[in-house]
Amino acid sequence: MSETKQLHLTVITPARKVYDAPAAVLVAPAYDGELGVLPGHADLMALLGSGEVRITQPDGSRKYLAVRGGFLQVSGNTVTVLTPESVGPEEMNAGKVDLEIEALKAEQISDLEKRDARDVKLKWALTRRKVLDHSKGVSRN
Repeated sequence: MSETKQLHLTVITPARKVYDAPAAVLVAPAYDGELGVLPGHADLMALLGSGEVRITQPDGSRKYLAVRGGFLQVSGNTVTVLTPESVGPEEMNAGKVDLEIEALKAEQISDLEKRDARDVKLKWALTRRKVLDHSKGVSRN
């Protein structure tokens, strides 16, 4: 009798545990590209960038989370994501996210440091919009 291997994924922020459940496949936004993790993956630590975590659950359904940087650790079939901020689509309001994106895109900033800070906020807002879209089966370019 063969046992089906799966991952156990935990996503933690300083304030709460966002996700704690089995997963078949995980794709996370590493700092310099995407990182895929399957059961049996080699142990590792990775620096995360802001982006979308795509989780394929054992039943084949998909779950999407937005993360704002942090670290990912694989140890055996246990994957832990430590991030300063993470949200799922059920926690977001699409209208508010869209208004935030519009406001950030409309800002005309000449100071380089302020522009960089605005760009970080914009990337986070766009990531949240992407998670909302993917959770509804919508794909935007």
